[in-house]
Amino acid sequence: MAVVMLCGALVSGCDGVEEAQPTHEQPGGTGTEASVASSRQAVISPALEASLSCVATYANAGTCDWAHWSELWDACQTYEHPELEDGLFIDEVQAGHCTAANWPALREQLLTPRPPLVRVRESCNGVSQVIQEAAANGCYTLAEAAGASYVDVPIGKTVTLHAGADCSGDSVTVDVDTNLCETSFGSGASANDTVRSYRIQDFWAPPSAQRYDCASTESTCVQNFNSRVSAINQKLTVKLVRVTLDGRTTPSLATLRNNVRDLSDFYSVASRNQVSLEVIASQTVQVTSSNCDTAKSQATHKASSNAFMTVYMLPSGICPKSNSGSRNVYLRGTLFRDLAHEAGHVLGLAHGSVRDPATDKTLESEDASTYMGNFASDNYNLPQLHWLGWTEKEELVKVNSAVDSGGSIDVTVRPVASNAASTSSLPLGAVWDIPGTDQRLFIAVPKSRLTGSNSIEGGTVFVYRAPKCEGCTGMALYTMRLARFGARSNTEYEAWGLYFMPVGYTSYFVQEDGKSVEVFTSVTLRIRR
Repeated sequence: MAVVMLCGALVSGCDGVEEAQPTHEQPGGTGTEASVASSRQAVISPALEASLSCVATYANAGTCDWAHWSELWDACQTYEHPELEDGLFIDEVQAGHCTAANWPALREQLLTPRPPLVRVRESCNGVSQVIQEAAANGCYTLAEAAGASYVDVPIGKTVTLHAGADCSGDSVTVDVDTNLCETSFGSGASANDTVRSYRIQDFWAPPSAQRYDCASTESTCVQNFNSRVSAINQKLTVKLVRVTLDGRTTPSLATLRNNVRDLSDFYSVASRNQVSLEVIASQTVQVTSSNCDTAKSQATHKASSNAFMTVYMLPSGICPKSNSGSRNVYLRGTLFRDLAHEAGHVLGLAHGSVRDPATDKTLESEDASTYMGNFASDNYNLPQLHWLGWTEKEELVKVNSAVDSGGSIDVTVRPVASNAASTSSLPLGAVWDIPGTDQRLFIAVPKSRLTGSNSIEGGTVFVYRAPKCEGCTGMALYTMRLARFGARSNTEYEAWGLYFMPVGYTSYFVQEDGKSVEVFTSVTLRIRR
């Protein structure tokens, strides 16, 4: 029996993308992981390292400043990385702190996980001056004449705004970024310029089949450490903003609305009816600049929103890619996968990458089994679905107790496909917590059959690495596909000291367009150390 070695010793690297695949499944794949660089929840990917190195050249040349911001943003592709897109980096550049002398400290600051902040702002938009900010739960009092007009509320928190000091008096509770010029207290009085204090609390929702805890006696239970699951899994409000520029074309609001409706339908199925999207407002705004960053800033100033997510449709040709930051999605076109990708970032997903078997290098954002890659897909991958709280306790099997002592286990899994609710008793995947790390391996079958969206054939097994992400915030859940092989393979595969061997499958055939298409219903894997 051949053994394909994929990843041996524990090493670092937490981001990546998936290579384009041939039309037919090619079992195999080799690779060695890059070394783990730190205890951060996300290890620096090659693409992020390249972006940081690019920024360093600007800092050393004395041009990492506001005058060169647009050039730097485009040349270094900082828009590709959540670490550089959550507002801290641009604030530091504007403050003149991105210098050669300060770059080592700033680089470390940018790479250090940051708690999400509640920010109170002075004007009725989300980019105005910050009056006060806080991360911890509790009551905070503003200066009497502070004039609060906007509040940033991170996912997973609720903020109760009070007209009196020390969290007293007339109040209103919000759980999304909120324009106070359009917000009233319970009495009906305007909240604009009249908030004196606010209380921060965790968002709470009752337990459900997807929100569960693992008891100490449940050795096969896979714990979900996403503290924002309750805040994500509800009806989410959306504002649509069509951005126009003289001499450029912009798709219509109707087109954007249809795309968001399709995304809502996708979320409804994949989340098991936990998530839906409700468009609560739409607006068209005019900008005057064809510079991507400037145009986005102008549009954001004009389109303050009280929605969970604001989706901007940009004029053609002004931005190199779609991207997202905070709860804003900026689209350069009408591809559904772009919207699903950027909305995934808003929900807390990072990119899906792969290890190239030919070169042992990370291919950023090239996992075709997830919308969080660069290619057409059908869904998010299983580690991401689990992180979002879209799987149930019985649908994942932790195999540590069976294999860590040198044993083995046979696990039969069903394809993930659309992740629709199922009456099947089979799990969606097996999970191994890598000893001594904050990383996991997920073993899953993404698709039941070959479709027109990508070249992943039915019954193909994927092995992913993903962080447990205890205490993660922002765009946190990054995945790396380490192995890919077919259900009929007679080869044993190894990743991070764990071995996988297909030992059985079930399938049937359907006729479509004169062709016979195989549909897989299960794959059985033998897993050992």
